[in-house]
Amino acid sequence: MDVSSQPLVTSPHKEDLPAPFGEKPKEHLRLHLISEQDGRDSMVDLTRTLAEMSQRGKLSPHDISMELIDAELSEGIMDEPDLLLTFGPYLELSGYPPWQIRLTEIFCLQDNERVGYQVFLKALQHYGRAQMRHGK
Repeated sequence: MDVSSQPLVTSPHKEDLPAPFGEKPKEHLRLHLISEQDGRDSMVDLTRTLAEMSQRGKLSPHDISMELIDAELSEGIMDEPDLLLTFGPYLELSGYPPWQIRLTEIFCLQDNERVGYQVFLKALQHYGRAQMRHGK
């Protein structure tokens, strides 16, 4: 991969990974690494925080909205990913952040020792053929 097209790699568990050779990564190409730790706990923590703020009078219950929850979860963990790669004998999403992956294209492969170029390319090709249907 050309150094000038390196993705920005982020994770909620580690500092952002530096681009090679001190190059600035491309913001339009973002690889965000998440795990099963990023799901339920984030929803529970946010619910607890909003309830405590409401009880202390810092936030009106009427101010709690889908937009607020979406903004808080997006800021705390991540935006909605376009593509999720999972590895295992079957698709297992428990623990992943349900709010963020509700519209995500999911690509599941059997156990894989590591994610190599071919695996990543296959997932991108699968994503390229996906049809996004946002029902109304």
